[in-house]
Amino acid sequence: MAVTSGVRPKSFPPTSHSWRATSPICASPPAAAKTSRKAVFFSSLLTPEQALDATRSHWQIENGLHWTLDVHFDEDLSRARKENAPANTAILDRIAKNILQIADPPKVPISHRIKKCAWNDEYLINALSHMR
Repeated sequence: MAVTSGVRPKSFPPTSHSWRATSPICASPPAAAKTSRKAVFFSSLLTPEQALDATRSHWQIENGLHWTLDVHFDEDLSRARKENAPANTAILDRIAKNILQIADPPKVPISHRIKKCAWNDEYLINALSHMR
């Protein structure tokens, strides 16, 4: 789907000084599909730079925490559904992630640290002793 920015049509409502309105975003499907155009208008109190910063900060959280929990702790595959079980397992996963982050230098992947804890009792005890 091709997305293009166009000029505001005459029917676009005038903007007040407190709102920043953007140009319409027109999306058109690929050539093989039916030809149609749809203009979507949005306005925001944020500048484009502020909106970009907010988006980037959201994805930093997603990539830094949720991705790690999903990949290494299989959080999305969790079968905990009843009462407080989902919240409890999420807390335990985050505690385990924090313990493992402290256990080794930052260059060692979390997956290696998990395996080291499973294979080496001394490493596991050392990792747990770093808890605060």
